[in-house]
Parts: sequence; C-alpha cells; structure tokens
Amino acid sequence: MSLSDFDDTDSTAFEQPGEPQPPTELMGFQRALLVIERLSGDRPNGVAVRQCLEQYHDSDVNRGRLYQNLRELIDEGYVEKRPLDGRANMYRLTETGRAWVSVYRGWVADCFGDDETATTEGEERR
Repeated sequence: MSLSDFDDTDSTAFEQPGEPQPPTELMGFQRALLVIERLSGDRPNGVAVRQCLEQYHDSDVNRGRLYQNLRELIDEGYVEKRPLDGRANMYRLTETGRAWVSVYRGWVADCFGDDETATTEGEERR
C-alpha cells in the first residue's frame, strides 16, 4: 500500500444504503496522520510523524503536504501543537481527535466484524 492509496476524495461516494457509514469529515491523508496516537514516545514531532508514515507506506511524504494537513487538523481541533524546543513542535491528538479515532475504529469493526472468534474459525475452514 502506498500513500497514493490515501486519496483526498470524500469517502461518501462509496456509501451503500443500510451499511455502516464512515466518519467522512477527514480526507484520507488526514486520517493517516492520526497515527500520532500510535507513535512511540511522549513527544512526537513532525519529523517522527513523517518517518512513521514513510516507513509504513514505503513512500516519501511531501513536507508541505504533511504540515498543511497537520495545520488543518489543528484548526479543526483534532490535533494540538506545542513547542518542543527552539526548532520543533510536538503534536498530539486532542480529546476530539481521540473520539474521532474511536468512532472510526468502530466503523471499521462494523464493516469487517469485530468478533475474533468468527475470524479465527473462518481461517481454520480454509
């Protein structure tokens, strides 16, 4: 999977009646940026976020795109930015950001089923 798989289109185009609907107010790349929650350490900075995305997707992340989208997430209240030192800032999810991630995880679980037993049984039947 590459970063190009995270296009910036509105995911409402894929909605089906009666199916669980994703929280759609964030673009694909912005959803990917919410890995801030998963970074190790207690002071994730922009470089750490970028490196995490690049490592996971095996693709370069444009710095301009990264910081523009981080600013938008800050403006929307999903991420907070604090000075780390004289040169860097650290980024963390706000309560709103954590709530959004929780809703998104719930949507994914509804789509794929969150019963681990059913998944394990299905794998054994193959």
